[in-house]
Amino acid sequence: MPPDSVRAAPFLFIDRCAWSRRLDDALRQAEIPFIAHRERFAPACPDTEWLSVAGREGWIVITRDQAIRRKPNELQVFRDAKVILFALASGNATAADTARLVVELYPRILCKAAAATPPAMFSVTLAGGINPVR
Repeated sequence: MPPDSVRAAPFLFIDRCAWSRRLDDALRQAEIPFIAHRERFAPACPDTEWLSVAGREGWIVITRDQAIRRKPNELQVFRDAKVILFALASGNATAADTARLVVELYPRILCKAAAATPPAMFSVTLAGGINPVR
């Protein structure tokens, strides 16, 4: 395959509520391209702002924030920006659980994202399930 036909993997965008040093280290060790919320946005940056940028940049969002789908303004920006989002569903997951889960599921996350028509939202369970959110 010629080099110009090879596409780089999209970046994961790690929302502030999902980020941990352990996840950061695990993603770097696995050489998974990512951008942490804190690298581009202020801590108090509204979700609507980073959602808009994530959509424009084509980042795949990893978050623990289940409320995005219930807040009308955030849901509208999610839709308008055509974001692909994976929400970690287990509030009981430790930083180590989250790091292991995201690294292990990364190939499936990429496949689901590539097959999805944006906007698309998925729920990720601690057991490794990835389910579309309707």
